[in-house]
Amino acid sequence: MTTISHVQRIRQTLPAVESRIYLNAGTFGPIPKQVVQAMQARIQEELAEGRLGMQSYEQRSLISQQVRERVAHLLHADADEIALTANTSEGMNIATYGLDWQAGDEVITTNHEHLGALGPLYQLRERRGIVIRMADLGERADRPLVAAIEKVLTPRTRLIVLSHVTWTTGTVLDVRAASRLGKARGIPVLIDGAQSAGNIAINVKELEADLYAIPMQKWLCGPDGTGALYIRRDLLDRIAPTYAGYPSKNHLSEREWELKADAQRFEVGGRHMSALAGQLAALQWLEDEIGYDWLFERIADLNDYAYAVLKDIPGLTVLTPQPGSNGLLSFKLANVDDAEAVSILQKQHGIYLRNLANIHALRISTGFYNTQEDIDHLAKAVVKLF
Repeated sequence: MTTISHVQRIRQTLPAVESRIYLNAGTFGPIPKQVVQAMQARIQEELAEGRLGMQSYEQRSLISQQVRERVAHLLHADADEIALTANTSEGMNIATYGLDWQAGDEVITTNHEHLGALGPLYQLRERRGIVIRMADLGERADRPLVAAIEKVLTPRTRLIVLSHVTWTTGTVLDVRAASRLGKARGIPVLIDGAQSAGNIAINVKELEADLYAIPMQKWLCGPDGTGALYIRRDLLDRIAPTYAGYPSKNHLSEREWELKADAQRFEVGGRHMSALAGQLAALQWLEDEIGYDWLFERIADLNDYAYAVLKDIPGLTVLTPQPGSNGLLSFKLANVDDAEAVSILQKQHGIYLRNLANIHALRISTGFYNTQEDIDHLAKAVVKLF
């Protein structure tokens, strides 16, 4: 199958990308027809048959386990190291609150982190009196990561929190180097995978990752309310569940209370099963029909093309330091309000991207379903903003 026909078939199953120029997977990805069909089928079955009896329980357990296995394949992990979550932020909260924090303990993060990572840290500062230290990566997040971390590292550091791909400039951070630094000092590293999962290839074993949280609703084109958390097996007993429920308990044990031996100990209660069915359908579609290797290569190639088309526009400054390394590209427009630019591009040109108010920039996400023509239209529309 040629690339052109492959893309055409992909776009036919994503109605949202055919009715507009969709360049915002970093916020919400388009949903394929297969996902909607799977969700509808599941909810219709529950409507007709109810949610009672052993057969229903077994079906729910099977879908959940299949999702864990598909996520594990995506991350090159083992299924028993995967906990199902509602989003990246839930995974970040599980991992962050799982440590036994004492007043004065310190956490290191960077000046390019999203509130989904920072929120739990701010709350711990309010409730437990921890100290947050910022590793300064510079405006473009292109300063050496380990050196920046070492500048604020102290004997009180208990956790390092950082993104794999920064949501601001699309910089791919050297999380393996950070993980090695943490291991040498007995400090776990929590990775925010909100902008990496489905955007770049991830191998948590090669990255030597400790904790890695991901969403489904962005680059992976899944439904809201779905995500996952990878927890390295030998860290399971070090991270204590903040919440616990029926799925957390080892039901084979004769003890009154004993946690499951795997990452399911962090799953509190029932999930929305139609959403999980949609998550499974999205992962099956990406893995079996699209192909991850092709997908990651196309995302990067389109990003490289976008950089080539946009970089010479007068008044436009590209912020992304590694164009073509992934699907995010951020840029500033001289004397153009970023929020107003987003509104004009959407209303007048049918182009959907987002602004980054904190740095007064625009950001595009080149998805595997986009085309060079999409980028060409963007470039022409941007020129008209000046």
